[in-house]
Amino acid sequence: MTTTALTTRRPQGPGTGWPKLLGRTLGAEWTKLRSVRSTYGSLAAAVVVTVAIAALAAWAITTDDQPNPAPATQLAAVGASVGQFGLVALAALAITGEFATGSIRTTLAATPARWAVLTAKAAVVGAVTFPAGLVATALATLTASAILGIGTDGIGAVSARSAAALTLTGVLVVGLGAVLRSAAGTITTAVAVLFAPPILGAIVSNEVVATVMDYLPAGLTTVLVSGTGERYSPELAALLLGVWAVVVLAAGAIALHRRDP
Repeated sequence: MTTTALTTRRPQGPGTGWPKLLGRTLGAEWTKLRSVRSTYGSLAAAVVVTVAIAALAAWAITTDDQPNPAPATQLAAVGASVGQFGLVALAALAITGEFATGSIRTTLAATPARWAVLTAKAAVVGAVTFPAGLVATALATLTASAILGIGTDGIGAVSARSAAALTLTGVLVVGLGAVLRSAAGTITTAVAVLFAPPILGAIVSNEVVATVMDYLPAGLTTVLVSGTGERYSPELAALLLGVWAVVVLAAGAIALHRRDP
């Protein structure tokens, strides 16, 4: 007597596929980010430093014997350029923290699609960084304007541009962290990328070098936040900075795939 076993394939639900995978991974990464104390410390540091630098610059202007007037939005932009390192630390720790503890193995076991993990990490970092940058720059502008006794013209525009620049920079740092895997290495490299080009550009007068510096993330960030540029518009700066972020994030995804097959 022969028995024939029939195997019934379970139909897939309408929610299966990459949208469901990405949504599930986003939820997991959001839970991780908000459950870590360093997230709140980094956000607080970014806001406090941004406001403090803008306030210090405004106070210096008011106490100078020959003050050089500057709009409050410009001082807020200066504050944001320094305060951004709190957000750089947040972005770096969001990815390198798992490499340090070894929990990245659990993450990749639960979500084998490396691109989904890195995309979700970048998305949650961006979701936190944008409002933080917006609030920090707005508060810095209000503080500087109160000290200087001037208006807050352009506060909305400069806050939005600063938040966009900080968000794109954060995404770039997530990709960098996936490549380097070390918090110290990632933060050090990010600081070098964001601060070294302006310093080098001020020292070197070569036109070719100056042009190259303008198209690096540091130069693009400066144009985007300030709202003015000699070689390109703030809109193009945002686009090019976005390209940098995507390229570095893609490099991180490739590194994650090759090192952790």
